[in-house]
Amino acid sequence: MFNGTMTEHSATELTSEIAKAAEEALIPLQDDLADWLSRVLDVDITTGNFMESLSDGVLPCKLALLLQNKAEECKKRGLIAEDLPRSQVKYRANARRGSFFARDNTASFLKWCREIGLEDTCLFETEGLVLQKQPKDVLVCIYELARIAARYGIEPPGLVKLEKEIEREQTNPRPVSAIPKAKRSPVGALDVEVMKVANKSGHGLQIKRISEGRYNIAGKVVFIRMLRGRHVMVRVGGGWDTLEHFLEKHDACKMVRVSRQITDERGVPVPDDFFVINARYKGSPPSRSRPGSTKRATSR
Repeated sequence: MFNGTMTEHSATELTSEIAKAAEEALIPLQDDLADWLSRVLDVDITTGNFMESLSDGVLPCKLALLLQNKAEECKKRGLIAEDLPRSQVKYRANARRGSFFARDNTASFLKWCREIGLEDTCLFETEGLVLQKQPKDVLVCIYELARIAARYGIEPPGLVKLEKEIEREQTNPRPVSAIPKAKRSPVGALDVEVMKVANKSGHGLQIKRISEGRYNIAGKVVFIRMLRGRHVMVRVGGGWDTLEHFLEKHDACKMVRVSRQITDERGVPVPDDFFVINARYKGSPPSRSRPGSTKRATSR
């Protein structure tokens, strides 16, 4: 972590570190969806080859056809009132990655997504998949389709299951008074993993346990869950983030002053300092996180 004043070169290194952290935060999502797509499409996808496996547009189109067929099935059986809008999904199964046909396949898939009602915020550009430039946007899109698939009896990926669990908890919260005193707030396996990540990250954010799977981080109440027994995930808005990356983004200590010099129109060197800030608070003010203090991960 950089603190205080740094050079422009160091700022570039920091930017690179931030980008790398954001990329690493996508690994659990790729892990989850690779497993899901392997099951529902009967293919072999891994976390390491996730984007490459989808980049020719074939598997996205197959997923679209699967959802279309399942929706029609459910409609015929009277399980749903409305099915998906009927739309043709044409694709070339032998398209080579990076080719015109891969772009055509992807464009066909995106057209189908729009026709069934997916918002642009859930989509990506054709080149974003074909050239593997927009992994996060691709993940957002596939997760949205996974949520739709769950309506038609297709078992959803792990994170979608966890979303349903959190929704049930928010709808019917169990009052603390209903829990025997002897069983209130025990330190469980999730608490241990949360504290491990918090202590390892080295950030100055205070973490307090509210109840099982619910924590207060620097004044912000969040839901945390374990994904596939190895990823500590935070529910953020309509999506998910790793706890490590969440702490990285919300650490108020991540503000540095970059010193550099530029020249004016006469060629005279002029100091030009600026700040790089990697903290995005949406709730409590940064002062609550006590920059520079020792982080405390506690259970109560």
